[in-house]
Amino acid sequence: MRGISTLAIVAMAATVTADSVMRGLRVFRNSNCAGTPLILSMAIESGCENQTCDEKYFGDETYYVSNECNISDRFEYARVSFINASTYVVLENYTEAGCENLLETLTLVPTGTCQVGNDQGTTSFIANPYPNNSFSIEYSHNASCGGESYSRVTATSFNISRGDCIAPDYRVYSSVYLNASASASKSSGIGSGTIVGIVVAVVVVALFVLGFVRYRKRSRKNSEGNGYRKVNSPTLDPKTDELDEADFAASQGPQSLASLWDDEDIATARIPREKVEVQYLISRGGYGEVYYGLYFGTPVAIKMLLPQLRKSVKHVNDFLDEVKLLQRLDHPRVVQFVGIAWDTLADLCFALEYMEGGDLRALLVSYEEHNHPVGFDRSKVTIALHVAHALTYLHSLDPPILHRDLKSKNIVLSPDLEAKVTDFGISREREDKTMTAGVGTSLWMAPEVMLGQRYDDKADVFSLGVVLSELDLHVLPYSHAKDNSNSGRKLPDTAVLQMVALGKIHVEFSSETLQSMVELGKSCVALDPKDRPSAAEVLYKLQLILRQVL
Repeated sequence: MRGISTLAIVAMAATVTADSVMRGLRVFRNSNCAGTPLILSMAIESGCENQTCDEKYFGDETYYVSNECNISDRFEYARVSFINASTYVVLENYTEAGCENLLETLTLVPTGTCQVGNDQGTTSFIANPYPNNSFSIEYSHNASCGGESYSRVTATSFNISRGDCIAPDYRVYSSVYLNASASASKSSGIGSGTIVGIVVAVVVVALFVLGFVRYRKRSRKNSEGNGYRKVNSPTLDPKTDELDEADFAASQGPQSLASLWDDEDIATARIPREKVEVQYLISRGGYGEVYYGLYFGTPVAIKMLLPQLRKSVKHVNDFLDEVKLLQRLDHPRVVQFVGIAWDTLADLCFALEYMEGGDLRALLVSYEEHNHPVGFDRSKVTIALHVAHALTYLHSLDPPILHRDLKSKNIVLSPDLEAKVTDFGISREREDKTMTAGVGTSLWMAPEVMLGQRYDDKADVFSLGVVLSELDLHVLPYSHAKDNSNSGRKLPDTAVLQMVALGKIHVEFSSETLQSMVELGKSCVALDPKDRPSAAEVLYKLQLILRQVL
């Protein structure tokens, strides 16, 4: 059910007795108080008086306010008030930590713009929508948003679906879950005894899953041997400091369901396929698809091979190699692996931690569309820092793991812009070694990779330098490149790659941004890999910039 969870229903029922004495105050722009309000505020209030449509002045703005008393169902009143809105969000404020004693219920449309917060003009809100029903709500004790008296509440789709109390005294709901829950409640007629039984069952299942996850983590830590050598990733030979060609050999993976069980790494990472609920497509690439879904009710990203490739032994083996790599990675700046699931080879998939903020490229496109200032601010440098943390970790493993496809699309974000690295697709990494393969992703490639030469961890550092340029300017790499005739047409990617490989063009940075970031970015994209810093050196410099400059 795509609605508020049973636990959330219980939490909502605990405060329903207060609804009978609530008043609902709505603020409008139009003089007849019709249509969708800017905001709806519901609170417990004695001596309430109905108010039809009174004119109010907040600064230089004119608003119209209506007030209705004796609201018996706050969520239904919000639904009716915002019935013409495609999406609305409900923020509940409690007087005690742990969300005890409801104080006020606010409902507004998540437009990402500043909105008035009450009928006095003393508060304001910005509700920011994120992909897949996640939100952040910024609250200010003034009419213009921001300032010193500013606070922020961030709710993921997971928080919303469970009705979590968000530190220390807020709950957030959305129309998507509220409407789904209302429909389900009407059709199912769940009684209080049934709810208690379901809650107990949910707790038991949660404890079982927690125990299983802890057991699996201990099993991984106690396992002996080096599994990285079988992964199709270019690694350094400790004796020669050169790439080990043997690491490019395709591993012999399972060709049947029985073989999957025989592979210890795969078998121990298996999760129940029936508990993996695929909901909708997020993205599609040359080899696979990524879906939004749920695992035991928790949002996850689900990766599957394209339908036409699911019967290909080669592609299934590459898919499983990626799983073997992912289950060995454990770092807060690398997207967490959840497990692999299958009933048949045709429905083989694996689940990853879901990041509600989408990918970095989508954020930068939004910045470009909304004329967000170019240059580096603290949030952008922090994103770069998080990526540098991930690369430093990968390169420090024995043997080192090279990402080989680092780009803004493969950096995913939380609603608070916490960044993690994702997508360790092995088959694509192997085919992207030359200029003619995977041109679309080659704009982030180091010259030595484009030319099919030997490369090491400095290839990832080059890609990071390209990402730094994206963070600065918001546009795709080498967007400034024009043809020689000055016609204004962009050079084709193949021509751009040739010029990059020859050192004739480089990624650009804005003219008035932090000089320390420009210098770092340019050093990362040096033509000679020996002139580039290591990921650890990039990490150190970013830490200094954040500490001393921003």
